[in-house]
Amino acid sequence: MKKYIIQTVVVMNLILCISCDRDLDKINVNPNQPLEVTTNGLFNNTNKELMTRTRRGMPSGRMALPWIQYSAQRNYTAEDRYQFRGEVNNSLYTDIFLAVKGYKQIIDIVENPVNASKVATYGDPVNQLAAARIMIAYAQLQLVDMYGDVPYYSYGTKDPDFQAMTLGTDQEIATPKFAPQDKIYTDLMKELKEAAESVNMEASNIFNSGDFLFGSPSKLKKFANSLRLRIANRVKTIIPMAQTHIAELTANTANLMQSNEDNVGQKFQNDPVKPAPFYLDAFVSKRNDFSPTNTFVELLKGETKTAHPNPFANIVDPRLYKMVAPISQLVTDESGKQTEVTLAFYYDASKPEPCIEKNDYVDRTPDFYIGMPIGITDAYTGSQADFASQFGGTVYKADATELLMEYAEVAFILAELGVDPQANYINGIKASMEKWKVDPTDIDSYLSNALTVNQETILTQKYIALFLQPYEAWAEYRRTTYPKTLLFPGQTHELIAPGPQQQTEYIFTPLNGLTDLPGRVTYPTNLNLVNKANKDAAAARMGGDLMSTKLIWAE
Repeated sequence: MKKYIIQTVVVMNLILCISCDRDLDKINVNPNQPLEVTTNGLFNNTNKELMTRTRRGMPSGRMALPWIQYSAQRNYTAEDRYQFRGEVNNSLYTDIFLAVKGYKQIIDIVENPVNASKVATYGDPVNQLAAARIMIAYAQLQLVDMYGDVPYYSYGTKDPDFQAMTLGTDQEIATPKFAPQDKIYTDLMKELKEAAESVNMEASNIFNSGDFLFGSPSKLKKFANSLRLRIANRVKTIIPMAQTHIAELTANTANLMQSNEDNVGQKFQNDPVKPAPFYLDAFVSKRNDFSPTNTFVELLKGETKTAHPNPFANIVDPRLYKMVAPISQLVTDESGKQTEVTLAFYYDASKPEPCIEKNDYVDRTPDFYIGMPIGITDAYTGSQADFASQFGGTVYKADATELLMEYAEVAFILAELGVDPQANYINGIKASMEKWKVDPTDIDSYLSNALTVNQETILTQKYIALFLQPYEAWAEYRRTTYPKTLLFPGQTHELIAPGPQQQTEYIFTPLNGLTDLPGRVTYPTNLNLVNKANKDAAAARMGGDLMSTKLIWAE
């Protein structure tokens, strides 16, 4: 009976996450909550929930971050070796669809003539509609990039394959088709172009309050165009129309992000109530699960310890000291004696020593920055974790900003496309370093040693800049196979301390036979309960519901 109840709840949740609610005035009425749903409140909450749920420890720390080798787990390593948890996948898929549903609700409110006077009090109606369309595109891009063919909603295109978000409408479809990837990417570019063109630049804002992403029509428009460039660059060899979008966007780059002032991110509160996702997991839930990987730290240190040479060999990247914390600190006692002490993660009032939680440690020389081995088994973690660095304290700030897109990425895309590559390559590096508050002198010093501009250096620098944006970095690896400095299944790497049997090396052995990074996330198992026929048809069309199945743009 309990199993039946759970399955029923799951079915209802999944149906709701791809639909609009009906008769909300008759069900789920909470007398302690206001009946009016404001568009600005809905926008703010949907943004916060989307970024919190997709960037928290389970989907990000245990799937995307280790897959693209920014992070390695300090305790349980199955996900690092590509065996993810089914319940995490079910939640990730549902949470993104719920965000699309939230933005779609804004469209429904704005376009209902009955609401016209109230909507005008929330902000500029035209810009509210544009913002909702643009964020729907952003959220659905995450889905198609992860899974491939998915149920898809389009505001402006009527296509029999676009059947998501139809419950409660005249075209109600309880079990929507999974739209083909080429159609989805084509429509995403079209939607972003139309939404950007619709932005009312004469208005002073988008929402009067509750907009912590954009704040101005200009920033909204630049984000839409920059996101369109991201997509067009991804599918440029597969979808011919992408070249038209690229030509249009590169002909007038003033319509794209121009500096870090145009970065779009969700900033969280500097408290334990609504903090950033990593702070929430680390210092509210009290979990010390993640360290930067050996391959990422070695890349930043200019070391070559994998099969492919480091394109920045012997050049220390100053972002190392911002992204990663030193393994230890010199502590001076009352008598003046200095002792080397492992840098603590949590603050302990009885031992007022530097720690990650307070972010009060001092930088050390590069040899004090050591990455956790990626791809080890659980049996090795006990011998390795105590000798591995933590992420830098800045990464764990309560009021950290989770980025949706930044100027540095735009600069690297332009460089890759051949648009003033030298200048844009430099601009991308500088913007990333300035975002991490690297000293200008250190930026200039680094650039004087790392000015070689080619496909590998551009795309490897892009990988570094995308740190903590793991879904985009993973997509870019699948598109380009850069960076080359990752550790791949079957390859050997040295340990940072002797292993359980005093081994000095280990072999990256995946749990499901992959020979490269995963090509996609397999469909959530819950779909077998609610939309199995359409899910199976999509899987067959793509070549199988496998982690090794490549998306249409993948190398």
